[in-house]
Amino acid sequence: MVSVSEGLRSLLRTKLRSALALTGIVIGVGSVITMISIGEIARETTRARFEALGTDIVTIGNVDGASIAPGRSIVFADALALANSVPSILETAPRIELYDGFVHAGKELARGPVHGVTEAFARINRLETAEGRFISHFDRHRQFCVLGADIANAMRRAGATHVVGGTIALMGRLFTVTGVLHEAAENHAVPFQLKADSSVFIPISTARRIRPETGIDVIVARTGPGIHYSQVTSNVQAWFRSRWKDLELTVTSPTQLVEQQEGQMRIMTLLLAATGSISLIVGGIGVMNVMLVSVTERRREIGIRRALGARRRDIQKQFLVEAAILSAAGGILGVLLGTAGTWTICRFTEWDFFVSMDATVSGIVVSSTIGIVFGFQPANLAARVDPIIALQG
Repeated sequence: MVSVSEGLRSLLRTKLRSALALTGIVIGVGSVITMISIGEIARETTRARFEALGTDIVTIGNVDGASIAPGRSIVFADALALANSVPSILETAPRIELYDGFVHAGKELARGPVHGVTEAFARINRLETAEGRFISHFDRHRQFCVLGADIANAMRRAGATHVVGGTIALMGRLFTVTGVLHEAAENHAVPFQLKADSSVFIPISTARRIRPETGIDVIVARTGPGIHYSQVTSNVQAWFRSRWKDLELTVTSPTQLVEQQEGQMRIMTLLLAATGSISLIVGGIGVMNVMLVSVTERRREIGIRRALGARRRDIQKQFLVEAAILSAAGGILGVLLGTAGTWTICRFTEWDFFVSMDATVSGIVVSSTIGIVFGFQPANLAARVDPIIALQG
């Protein structure tokens, strides 16, 4: 306790110099805590968003989508039979994607995707209707359609008083509108862009009749609870391979995407922490400089203490304690700075705020360690001061 009180008094005698040395430690610890915490918050936020969108789905597509010859691409009958043939798959929703312009009352509303889908497509992709209904299995070969929110709004601006029940022209045919979707954010849990707001949805049987040369580009499937995506991938590929030997498929799961993204974000967090650690090293050098200057200025004090019986290790201990106090104080203030920085970033990004406890504890421990490491040389130098020469000076 005597060493601590002596150290505090020595540091307070040179407030400005001590404050400058503290600054490097504070910035270093604060930046490390902020960067690690933000990295963890971003990772958790991403996982939560994926889970909210649905991690129990997989997408199945052709590796080579150029050919629609049987045996080289997904056959429509197989897409429908998949759920009944593979136990790990509960429900499937094949899609055919086309592209065309949408016309109402002689006015072109927009150009965008036309999705040929089944009734299950809306359930699996969590598409909800604001008006009317979605495509159903009763609409086989019928010229019915469901509009995305943006297309419906464009239809209203074109003069339509009632969207549901109205008609729009696409692909050279008139379609009756049976429903309008709520605005839908892009579902990043699937590896393809849906663009639901700017799309029109029609029965997949109608799409196949109008454009028979266009094949199924993707199947979105819901998996059973607690089944790992690797098992689903193996089951799906084995079933298709048993039917079509030359068919090559790619099966992608949101869980797989989350794991890949988390791995990348973990590396990014480590890089950010390493960048912040440079400030800690700079802070340690600042502590070393302060202690070296202190040794030079206090040579007479050291000589007097040695003349009064202080041993070399007592002098060394005194300077190490001062370096440790300086670094520990910088670590505590750095934690406060890092917490404030993390809170500020979370406030502007609307992320859930929390501070990594591992980063907080390690920040204080590392800063104190750096203080002792960088303070050892000045302390050792002070301990080797010759008391006779110091008193003569």
